[in-house]
Amino acid sequence: MSARSTISRVLSVFVCSAVVSLAVSCSDKTSPTGFSATGTVSGTVILGSSAASSTVRTRPEGMEIGMAGVTVRHAASGRSAVTDSAGNFTLAGIPSGSAELELERADVHARATVVVAAGSTTTVTISVSGSTAVAVPRGHAGEEIEGLIQAIDSTGLTVLDQRLGAVVVKVTPTTAIVHGNTLVALSDLHVGQRVHVKALLQADNTYTATEIQLQDENVGGHRSVSGSVASVDSAAKSFVLSSGGVSIKITTDSSTKFHKRGSTASFSDVTAGAMVDVNGILQGDGSILATKVDIES
Repeated sequence: MSARSTISRVLSVFVCSAVVSLAVSCSDKTSPTGFSATGTVSGTVILGSSAASSTVRTRPEGMEIGMAGVTVRHAASGRSAVTDSAGNFTLAGIPSGSAELELERADVHARATVVVAAGSTTTVTISVSGSTAVAVPRGHAGEEIEGLIQAIDSTGLTVLDQRLGAVVVKVTPTTAIVHGNTLVALSDLHVGQRVHVKALLQADNTYTATEIQLQDENVGGHRSVSGSVASVDSAAKSFVLSSGGVSIKITTDSSTKFHKRGSTASFSDVTAGAMVDVNGILQGDGSILATKVDIES
């Protein structure tokens, strides 16, 4: 064998060994794909209620207050996001495993630890009070509102909930509106449709939706609503009901039944300021055609 041949073979073996060593070295520091496994952290920062000690607990269900304008930063990578008006944030590309998050706002300086799953989204609620924060897994933190849409505009909708009454729900760019597995727009919703809303209570006592599920595309349905009579239109035999700060037009016809303190009554017994319970059918314009009106006072 010639000297040149021998040298070539030695160089080939050396180069191959170097490549193998480099590959092994890389694989020791990374995942089998050659890159660190990462995941996404998506969640909501809410105002916690402080106990006597340094612990933080979440407020009662439905009373959670989303914290807007909080910078959520992954301490190790520096990746950050700012919470929206409902307190929601999303951080992508976070290395899997235990991750420390820093939360900063003028009145907030806190840290929380979450466990990030590789290749998926980890959803958490972070309850904050001053310099203390607690992160817990969750599917949703907030109020569950279900009922018929009574009114709708570009900022949100009013839902007639059997338990809560008339509830005004604001919609933000991060609100997910779905029908089955399909995303739909706010403009696709109409008065009279049935929806299930997941929402957070805000500091001004309004609700901001995190998710709206369209359950029934058919307009109409029986609904009950209570409140005080704001005004009466005797000629049209209709009146305006104030319920939870929302004004709802109530119409009547010849089949509407009126009761007052257990006795039969008539439309003339409906007066401004009276407290009434109305059962009826929601109409396409957001009014309710009353089938029964109980006058309490």
